[in-house]
Amino acid sequence: MPTDAELRERFREDDHPGRAIDLDAVLRRSRARRRPRLAAVAAGSVLAVAGIVVPVTIGLAAGQHPVLSAGSAGSSVSEGARGGGTPGATAPEIAAGGGVTIDRAPADKVNLCGAAPAEVAPAPNGLSLTVHAVEASATSRDIPVTVTLTNTGTQHLVGSTLASPAITLVRDDVVLWHSNGPVPMIAVTVDLEPGASMRYSASFEPRVCSTIDDEDPGFRTGLPPAGPGDYRVSAAIDFTPSDGSGSVLVTGQEATATLH
Repeated sequence: MPTDAELRERFREDDHPGRAIDLDAVLRRSRARRRPRLAAVAAGSVLAVAGIVVPVTIGLAAGQHPVLSAGSAGSSVSEGARGGGTPGATAPEIAAGGGVTIDRAPADKVNLCGAAPAEVAPAPNGLSLTVHAVEASATSRDIPVTVTLTNTGTQHLVGSTLASPAITLVRDDVVLWHSNGPVPMIAVTVDLEPGASMRYSASFEPRVCSTIDDEDPGFRTGLPPAGPGDYRVSAAIDFTPSDGSGSVLVTGQEATATLH
């Protein structure tokens, strides 16, 4: 598109006998034709800038993952247990009105591979787990464990837990293995008067995991065997009261596991 100066120069050079040319009118029409193109270019520039800014803004917003807390004063995990768990890890509430998370590591993340077992305070509601002694072959793949949940407190407790507690295998004060992988979200009702108890079935693998195994939900295949010897086995489970007061981490007495 010629500029105003170029149009003026052309009309000075051309010979148009017998006809007068209104140069100002020609220039006005030329400017009018250029305006829509200029506007389109400006709009395209704005969109191009917006196309850069908007995704960055969305990315920043999406990177924020707030943790919802159940607001429970009864989440009885000590600072040592918090240090042993995955930062920011949460476990789901499984009582009525689920979908809320708890602001601490779940039972299967309290102890981590290669670390010392976490020191967890007793549950304030009086619930306690007892692991029964184990004797099995060191070459077994899954070794069954019986765990008893007892209400040692003075109040009638009603709530729910998962179907099986998390198990930890320890030797020389080092965590060799702990429950891992996908957990069936099946709720088991807990209804215990003071002094009453109920049993769970669980299992563990006599294997030795390492710190890299805790980076994924499940452990690697082909972990080295723990071998024959005497070990310690402990259990942990999340109890969710039916009154909505918040999930409580329950642990208790460990037991000896003799592998031969």
